[in-house]
Amino acid sequence: MKNQKVEITSTAIKKVLNKYSIEKAISEYIWNGFDAKASTVNINFEIESKDLGTYRSISVSDNGNGINFEELEIVFRRFYESKKYKTSSNDLIHGKHGYGRFTFYKYAQSAKWNTTYAKDEQNINYQINIISEDLIDFSTSETHNTNDQKGTSVTFEGVSNKISPKYIEDILKPYLRKEFAWFLELKEEFKIFVDNEELDYSSNIAEREPFTIEIDKIKFNCKYIQWNSKLNDEFSRFYFLNTNLDFKNSKTTLLNKKNDNFWHSILVTNDFFDKINTDIEDEEEEGTLKLFDNRDDLKIFKKLIFDLNDFLRAKRKPFLHIQAQHLIEKYENEKVFPSFGEEEWDKAREYSLKELIKGMYEVEPAVFTKLNTEQKKVFLQLLNLVMDSSERDGLFKIIGAVVELDKKERDDFAKLLKTTRLNQVITTIKLISDRILILDNLKKIVFDHELKANERDHLQKFIEKHYWILGEEFRLVCSEEVKFEEALKRYIYILRGIEESEYINHQHKYKEMDLFLAGTDFRDGKPHNLIIEIKNPTTIKKLTDKEVGQIKKYIDVILKQDKFNDHNEFWSFYLIGQDYEDIVKDDIQNFETGLLRKKDNHSLYVKKWSEIINEVERRLKYLLDKLKIEREKLSSAKTLDGIIEESNSVLQINKVPI
Repeated sequence: MKNQKVEITSTAIKKVLNKYSIEKAISEYIWNGFDAKASTVNINFEIESKDLGTYRSISVSDNGNGINFEELEIVFRRFYESKKYKTSSNDLIHGKHGYGRFTFYKYAQSAKWNTTYAKDEQNINYQINIISEDLIDFSTSETHNTNDQKGTSVTFEGVSNKISPKYIEDILKPYLRKEFAWFLELKEEFKIFVDNEELDYSSNIAEREPFTIEIDKIKFNCKYIQWNSKLNDEFSRFYFLNTNLDFKNSKTTLLNKKNDNFWHSILVTNDFFDKINTDIEDEEEEGTLKLFDNRDDLKIFKKLIFDLNDFLRAKRKPFLHIQAQHLIEKYENEKVFPSFGEEEWDKAREYSLKELIKGMYEVEPAVFTKLNTEQKKVFLQLLNLVMDSSERDGLFKIIGAVVELDKKERDDFAKLLKTTRLNQVITTIKLISDRILILDNLKKIVFDHELKANERDHLQKFIEKHYWILGEEFRLVCSEEVKFEEALKRYIYILRGIEESEYINHQHKYKEMDLFLAGTDFRDGKPHNLIIEIKNPTTIKKLTDKEVGQIKKYIDVILKQDKFNDHNEFWSFYLIGQDYEDIVKDDIQNFETGLLRKKDNHSLYVKKWSEIINEVERRLKYLLDKLKIEREKLSSAKTLDGIIEESNSVLQINKVPI
């Protein structure tokens, strides 16, 4: 049987490297220089035409060890296998696949290496040539002794017109900053020059902080770096170096790839890392690192990793706090939050939901990643419903099924749900307590006739300011001194967002309603509107046919206008006074509600002030009692002041912004 060889063609190589961009291809030659122990790499562009902005050639030069001629057959003949990778397991080797030398075809027609290496205390120089049309063949010159310093310069000719001054400034340099920033931080002597200008990557750094960690009297010098954006292909890592700043190994951090934009690196320096087993890369087996042969050294290393990750958690916390606020602003702009009204009650619920979202993001940002607009709406609505239900304690179990949570994150979630609910309960208790006080003040206005409160200046203004008394779901359209045409204009704008003048043809169109409220019926989602006519008990002791007739005129005006009724709106008309005459009482169909008339699209009610106040007071006191019971399960505070103080200290929230 005759042995056969599998051959790789130039076309096949190009297909493998097709994903490479020009800037990534150029960076491969920079990495080759650093892999060859260079401290400095220079990239120079030789201009061909200033008018056209084109280049004649590009050169990448380094002061590394050069390419040994005796190893050339291995280095240049093998594709997807590198000599460097096999012989330097403890070195920071990037070009371990052995195909970086071919990537020039993305931007040039030919490449020429001029390399100098040392042998037997003599420097030797020679050249290598490859053309892009035939990547598998290369030619070399004869070697000769030289006084030149060690290093390699690769010159590329037949440069693509895609490379221009604008490309260099806008694409190449930003790419190189993200590609090499972490590496350049390792040693001060590591430098990259582009057209004789040092590559400045300082704009990529959000924060840099030196610190120390001491374990068993071993002092580890550390440097923390937070990056403004993700580095090209580098994870968030710990880099371990000896005191000569020789790289020994690296390990991803616990907070790597957390989908939170917290990109970071930590350089750790001590001769302790000379003990790393260089025959093994960073492997783990059943949770035990194999990097150290000695158990005591392994114990120190584990404690170091724990302390480093703990340091990162502390750094990440304020960062996530800021990011969480950005998330809220983003969601507000995207309009994915559930709808909330303008009432204080609604604002408190909206505030609680946003605090929950921010807290959840600070515990596990991954929960909020990769959601499209509709998914965001559904998820936020789910959080809103769960927050108001008895099932909120199970929320972190659902989250845990979606993203992987460690024990600390699960504990943080459980605490977050508890404290968020506590804050919501405390806020609602304060809100209800304030409203009970408002109701007490309304009683004085209505029933203390010695105060001589009048309808327009006192009672009307009071109800206008606190119209939640008539229903939490309503918002104010207009109040007294507004004619029907203006009221219709405002109503259409609220309902449909259209602003235009309206005309009403009716004999009573100049009448003025005391209060016009608009809302949505929670049962069918249709518009539900309230027209309120208020009578001051100081001047009108009992309601008569005259007052009922007045509100019936309002009904006639509204129901005869198509624009008031073209969306199946339902209307409730309330006449409110201290008491009513028998002639009015005889027409009441339901004394519990005060119903006088019920039609398909409207109802008319007559109400006593005592009925209005007692109904709201019963509702608020019931809620207050229920919430106090729940608060006692969550909190140890017994007084309202104690509740607020506890909220401020535990949650660090002074007051709901309403």
